[in-house]
Amino acid sequence: MRPYIFFGAAALVAASPAPQAIDTKALNAIRVGLAQGPPVGVGPAAENRYNQLNAQNAAAAAATGAASAQQVKRNVDADLEARWFNNYNNNYNNPKAVITAAPTAVATAVPANPLSTNVAPSSCTPVAWTNTFAFTADPACATAIEVGTYCGFINPEDPCAAQPNAYGPVTDGTSDDFEANPVYHKLATSAKTPPGYAQSFSDLSGSVSGSGYLGYKELTSYSVAECAAYCDGTSTCTGFNLYIERAPKWNPRQCSCNAPDSITRFKCSIWGMDVTNATATNVGQGQDGFQVVVAGSNGYNKQTYSAPTPPSCSNPQSCGNKLHNQQPYCMGQQTFPGPFDPSLCAAYAQKQNQVNKQSGFFGSFMSMWGSNKGGCVQFQAAYLEKNGVGFGTHCRLFTKKFTPAQASLDISVGGTSQWGCQKSYTWDVDVNASFNWGGWSYMSRREE
Repeated sequence: MRPYIFFGAAALVAASPAPQAIDTKALNAIRVGLAQGPPVGVGPAAENRYNQLNAQNAAAAAATGAASAQQVKRNVDADLEARWFNNYNNNYNNPKAVITAAPTAVATAVPANPLSTNVAPSSCTPVAWTNTFAFTADPACATAIEVGTYCGFINPEDPCAAQPNAYGPVTDGTSDDFEANPVYHKLATSAKTPPGYAQSFSDLSGSVSGSGYLGYKELTSYSVAECAAYCDGTSTCTGFNLYIERAPKWNPRQCSCNAPDSITRFKCSIWGMDVTNATATNVGQGQDGFQVVVAGSNGYNKQTYSAPTPPSCSNPQSCGNKLHNQQPYCMGQQTFPGPFDPSLCAAYAQKQNQVNKQSGFFGSFMSMWGSNKGGCVQFQAAYLEKNGVGFGTHCRLFTKKFTPAQASLDISVGGTSQWGCQKSYTWDVDVNASFNWGGWSYMSRREE
């Protein structure tokens, strides 16, 4: 399976001063695409990962022009709708426009192991198939090779292709036999919760799926400790999912042999959102007559979470699950579908300050209370959820600093809203900092 790409030009809600509480109409209009998570069944044992630098670039690109806090009430719904529609059409109609994509998952291509035992019988051949994959050259290889393979290694996506090695105990029989295998259930129910984590669910028949996807890797055993270490090594990870997957031994698609035996994979996925029962929705899928299913799915969340402080920011403060609703001092807001990543709000705030400076706008609006209406001195990063499932990082830029006690907006009040907030923090911003993370360049330009 080719690397996942999370498209999101339409998912970026345009900056709009003076937020009116929470704009659910604009949030509901955000298109997040298909549910995200590890690929299932046929494909390389690749490690899909959230690309934070790309996400930061997209967040910074949201600062398309000078902005200030305004006392005047604005029609936020109409503004957001107009900006989204125009941005989408401009990017669609102008192929040379640099599209500000949302967080992108990238993968390191890992071809099927040449020593894989998952080969199809020699009598199995492709049926009515022409190889349309891209090819490339490598000095170490005698002939051109398929992209994602190396010197004759088999591409797992080719018909009848051997799949990467798997390390779980095999279940002979159907998908129902797999799901009923007591070995898998014992592995899940006997797993010890790692230090620093709380178990959120155990032994489900579905793996986690959602916007907060960060990446995954395959394990050689059902190791909760190894999966936890993978999460601990990722600054944006707040929880993980360890599960067992029934996969085909070889690729049955367009293969004369369309009933492959099964193999068993141990998969560990990590998440920048709360891992809950409500998120364990990936129960598998049919793939050309082979049924991929999940068993022994366990979910864990960190007991305590310390949000990482982005560059040129300081004084992180938790606001629990509340938002600041300081209309006179808000110079912009933005929501980015994906995992909880405060660095997106920092990139957005710092680039907005930079744009204001370049526009000769910085410091030109001063209030009687000493608040600089043209400079963001504090931003709020909150992780929103929709119907109990993580949705995206919501950013608010402020021209005045506020305390956590002043965050009073609970968007889930009354239990009637489909929206909620899982966590919320503020950071102070160095207004003199330049935005130059990773060699970022101004993405709103067009190619000449």
